[in-house]
Amino acid sequence: MRIALLALLVSCAFPVALSTAHSADSASAPAAGTTRLVTLGTAGGPRGTADRAQPSNVLIVNGTPYLIDAGNGVVRQLMLAGVPFTSIRHIFITHNHDDHTADWGTLMGRAWTSGQYEPMTVHGPRGTESMRKGFLQYFAPNAAAHYMEGAVNVPPEKVIRAREIRGPGLVYQDANVRVTAIENCHYHFSKGTPGYKWQQSFSFRFETADRVVVVSGDTGPCADVLTKFAANADILLHEVIDLAAIEATIAAREDGTSSMPGQREALMTHMREDHTTAEEIGRVASLAGVKRVILTHLVGGTRTEDEALYLAGVRKHYSGPVVVARDLMEF
Repeated sequence: MRIALLALLVSCAFPVALSTAHSADSASAPAAGTTRLVTLGTAGGPRGTADRAQPSNVLIVNGTPYLIDAGNGVVRQLMLAGVPFTSIRHIFITHNHDDHTADWGTLMGRAWTSGQYEPMTVHGPRGTESMRKGFLQYFAPNAAAHYMEGAVNVPPEKVIRAREIRGPGLVYQDANVRVTAIENCHYHFSKGTPGYKWQQSFSFRFETADRVVVVSGDTGPCADVLTKFAANADILLHEVIDLAAIEATIAAREDGTSSMPGQREALMTHMREDHTTAEEIGRVASLAGVKRVILTHLVGGTRTEDEALYLAGVRKHYSGPVVVARDLMEF
């Protein structure tokens, strides 16, 4: 009975119509068979929100999905978008913050448990292989419990694979897509700190036959690094923060009895140096000549009524179309 059920799950053919994902506007709805981008989760940071999932996106090229980041709950978001999580073969991770990495292991593990035994590869920065090994150790009791007497059993380590991105350049290429990476400005570790000289944060450029999509990942202002990398892209999918809203939120939570002195100052320094405001995104987009800006990974204001502030900031420097993404939007 269980083997029959697994066979049924694996045989679910892809592509599946994106019945839940909704287009940003009817005029820009992509035609069938073209490159499509779905913003699965659009809230940044470790703090959960009721109205937005954690960061993740899926690029669908000729019916093949490529996952970009995998925040908590990504399996459910994929299913809501009409993309079977068992169809994912490649996952691209921008950096090792858990709002971006929390569920890539979970997704692969659930696919294996569902009977998906084709290799799945996560492409990520240094530390990705360590995380894979750690997940397999965590997953071992579940794998043992799902051992099937009399059947061919494929060990999860044969399915769950990792490839570390050591530096800028070509990350992956197949008949559908060419993926390149560049290091951005999200990390500024001082000598002696745990992440010094080995933690990396990447932006990705996805080139298909009909579109170029650049994903900023988390990044601070990088002078002209991202401007050159995103040159003439059809879509620049960029993280955004509201510094004033973040500071106001922190101030409202503080009661003067914090057990971690200096945390507020350190957090605000991180936000200013390692993340990007709407105004800076507009400057980069204008210089890069991108055709459309999509804002995601919202930190600060995440309500619908906050979107106007982000749009106004970008439009100070950029005159092209701008969208503040919500979960399950399709572009």
